Amino acid sequence: MKIIASVIAAFLGFSSLAGAASAMEIKGTTVILIHGKAGGQGPLQPLAAALKAEGASVVLPRMSWVSGYRTYEQTLGEVRAAVQRARAGGAARVVLMGHSLGANISMGYAARVGGVAAVVALAPGHRPDFIASQTQDSVAQAKAMVAAGRGQEKAQFLDFNQGRTFPVTTTAAAYVSFFDPSGPAASAAQGSGVGGPVLWVIGTGDRAAMNDRAPYSRGTRIEVSAGHQDTPRVAVRQVIDWLKAQ
Repeated sequence: MKIIASVIAAFLGFSSLAGAASAMEIKGTTVILIHGKAGGQGPLQPLAAALKAEGASVVLPRMSWVSGYRTYEQTLGEVRAAVQRARAGGAARVVLMGHSLGANISMGYAARVGGVAAVVALAPGHRPDFIASQTQDSVAQAKAMVAAGRGQEKAQFLDFNQGRTFPVTTTAAAYVSFFDPSGPAASAAQGSGVGGPVLWVIGTGDRAAMNDRAPYSRGTRIEVSAGHQDTPRVAVRQVIDWLKAQ
């Protein structure tokens, strides 16, 4: 009996240490949470709080698309600045987590710049090929401006988000980079060229994300009972557990 008790005690001790090690994995990690097109940072706040409670550092940059668009490459530069600040601050690893359009940018950064430990796409959105029927005239207008050497001129183009079209004022070059079905945003939406661990989090009530082929391209795909806006809140536990396992 003493031997059995010793084995049990040793096992319990090992389990406790393993649990502690797992809990420690998230410490030293900086998570950059990138908000979506219209939802702002609000949907990401519960996840940010939970990550901080687990010992991670969290950064929530305010992306320039809240007042229009910069080019896709310039937008990746915004993320690069946040990553560099995290590393300068001593981050052992940097993880990108993006909601909706933020997921697109997270994937794009991982593919085109790299150097991040993992990517989490929360309710991934902004698929230029999916919305081309709504934006094709604006894309043609913007491409014509670029071809005429007027890519840095601003004009009004058509944007699309969650079934709603609305005008957006930005440069022709920026618009093309985000809305061209063969451009960098389209490639990022498919997860093309992304290395390292990837988690796709899809809300069952988010019809666009559920119908998207991209979550099957690579990485891990999970579904949660949520819509587009509340997916980050509903998936908090799953995201943290997945991150600890990486």
